[in-house]
Amino acid sequence: MSYTKNVHTCRAAVVAAFLLAVASIGRIDGSPTGAPTTACATMTPGHGFDAQPTSSSPFKTEIPAGENVLMDETVRLELRNSVPNGLLSFKGYLVMAFNKNNATQPIGTFKLPSDGQLIDCIGGVKNAATHTSNSDKQLATVDWVPPKGFMGTVIFRTTFVQNQATYWVKTESIAVTFAMAPTVAPTVPSSASQPAGMWAALAVASLLAFVTL
Repeated sequence: MSYTKNVHTCRAAVVAAFLLAVASIGRIDGSPTGAPTTACATMTPGHGFDAQPTSSSPFKTEIPAGENVLMDETVRLELRNSVPNGLLSFKGYLVMAFNKNNATQPIGTFKLPSDGQLIDCIGGVKNAATHTSNSDKQLATVDWVPPKGFMGTVIFRTTFVQNQATYWVKTESIAVTFAMAPTVAPTVPSSASQPAGMWAALAVASLLAFVTL
């Protein structure tokens, strides 16, 4: 009896330890208070489930300013439900910006969102933004600042987490191109726009010069 009792006690202890370990993993990988820096490289939340196809994402990153932006101009991102009149919400997100010609290193910096936080990714500083709570969201706004003097094309990649088992990794925004403001040449008045009085004065001056010869 004692041996059997000890076996049952040992089994119960193993099960309890296993459940505790699973719970701990869920707390770490679930990231209810934002993506950890360990998620930067792959932008994957690590929930233990496969990501959904990016093409099927009901969420998108919109750029209200459009595809062309002036150099050094801050860009506002709107992370939202892409289904018209849809009620779907997401619990978490991770967003970064990449030079279209070098999609491995995030560039620029983000301003602190009112309902989010900034993290340092892949050797950068404040170059990624993520959520601070896993409450349901239908819209999150984030402001991004390009590198000083940057001229080129940027793609924003966002991972949206709807729930622990359903998420989309690296959904891409439209390409945004940064360029210098066009230089406006000074306007030179044409002869047709010269005041009539000026031409009359020149004619009189020429006549007087001829008479005095």
